[in-house]
Amino acid sequence: MIKLDHLLVATFGVLLVLNGCLARQSLGVPPQLRNECNLDNLDVLQATETIKSEAGQIEYWDHNHPQIRCAGVSVSRLVIEQGGLYLPTFFSSPKISYVVQGCAETFMDSQPMQGQQQGQGQQGQQGQQGQQGQQGQQQQQGQQGFSDMHQKVEHVRHGDVIAITPGSTHWIYNTGDQPLVIISLLDISNNQNQLDRNPRVFRLAGNNPQGGFGGPQQQQPQQNMLNGFDPQVLAQALKIDVRLAQKLQNKQDNRGNIVHVRGPFQVARPPIRQSYESEKWRHPRGPPQSPQDNGLEETICSMRTHENSNRLKKPGRYKNIDDPARADVYKPNLGRVTSVNSLTLPILQFVRLSATRGIIQGNAMVLPKYNMNANEILYCTRGQARIQVVNDNGQNVLDQQVQKGQLVVIPQGFAYVVQSQNNFEWISFKTNADAMISTLVGRTSALRALPLEVLTNAYQISLEEARRIKFNTLETTLTHARSGQQQLIDQIVEA
Repeated sequence: MIKLDHLLVATFGVLLVLNGCLARQSLGVPPQLRNECNLDNLDVLQATETIKSEAGQIEYWDHNHPQIRCAGVSVSRLVIEQGGLYLPTFFSSPKISYVVQGCAETFMDSQPMQGQQQGQGQQGQQGQQGQQGQQGQQQQQGQQGFSDMHQKVEHVRHGDVIAITPGSTHWIYNTGDQPLVIISLLDISNNQNQLDRNPRVFRLAGNNPQGGFGGPQQQQPQQNMLNGFDPQVLAQALKIDVRLAQKLQNKQDNRGNIVHVRGPFQVARPPIRQSYESEKWRHPRGPPQSPQDNGLEETICSMRTHENSNRLKKPGRYKNIDDPARADVYKPNLGRVTSVNSLTLPILQFVRLSATRGIIQGNAMVLPKYNMNANEILYCTRGQARIQVVNDNGQNVLDQQVQKGQLVVIPQGFAYVVQSQNNFEWISFKTNADAMISTLVGRTSALRALPLEVLTNAYQISLEEARRIKFNTLETTLTHARSGQQQLIDQIVEA
């Protein structure tokens, strides 16, 4: 039996946060990601390349830039002109997108349905193929004649967040009266991407003579996938003649990946439905008829969730986060912040990504914070703000103004603060399905959780000074970007 002559008792203060979703941590850090985040300086980044097509363009950020390389992602901005069609495409990496521009009068839910029904007031439509979904055609006799059967079609509008799984074919058609603008992120370091850390786009139609995707290895012309097959093999597989099979290869087609639609564009569309029971005023004559099954079952695409008691069932593939009623943080005189993760959009658990939407007024500040378990890619959609970022060595690696169309990469653990200068609006994509933050200042912050004695000894300050540090800021996320007695009064009133 061992006797202890001395019993040493140590007291530790531990701030413990349990992360319910391990996401990337459960998979470990991929070898190609190691030693790529030694960043002593960050920059505000602009798109570096633009690929023009007949009916729009795609803008790319260089995925080989050290900051973007650290985050392990690829970022692009898609602009589709009115009446433009983004041709069917899929990627080897999970993709998350936000509709920056494109307004609609109503929220549009999607369900499989029969026939062709016109949606009203929509800005865009997106079709996505499920993991086990297949396209088909069905011929019917009688007065209705031929009736198409195809993948589920969804209506998208400004504020929608859309998740697309690897290998899922999707297309986008702009039916609105203005260009449709979508900012997208590919998580190329995600373990579901079994290729290299270069963004790979696979096109089912169209050709791109200019190449693209922001890297020298992608500058060669891009052909669609059917171009590589022997036309006779395609003809046999599709049971068509060779001449028609050759048309599928688009060999003489230089329109690019976004083309103008000739004539009417009629597909089986989902009905328009409310997203809230409280929005019955949008349909004074009552809700639309319930849709019927069109015979096509989609696996991943049909995942659903009940958000709460006053919201309808919604598909687990997209969610609108621009509605103030859905805000996680809302302060009338400051702004709002809304997050979408695997709890509100279950498919994000599969793609291991999430998003945060922020809108703050000119006098507002986002309190200093850091991401606990994710890298963040912040893209400005409107206005401008001053952003400061501090790395693990306590060095200020970024102190710049960010404005519309620019993005900032904020690595995991790097602390940052945002000060609005002109009604700043942004969308952030995060590389974790359940990204978590920790604030450095405020009612739920790390400093607030520390005992006064720890603060006095750590910073060599008085007890009274420690009290002011802990308790002067009553907010949790947003505050006024001004100091003085008036700010304290505002904080007390808002609390």
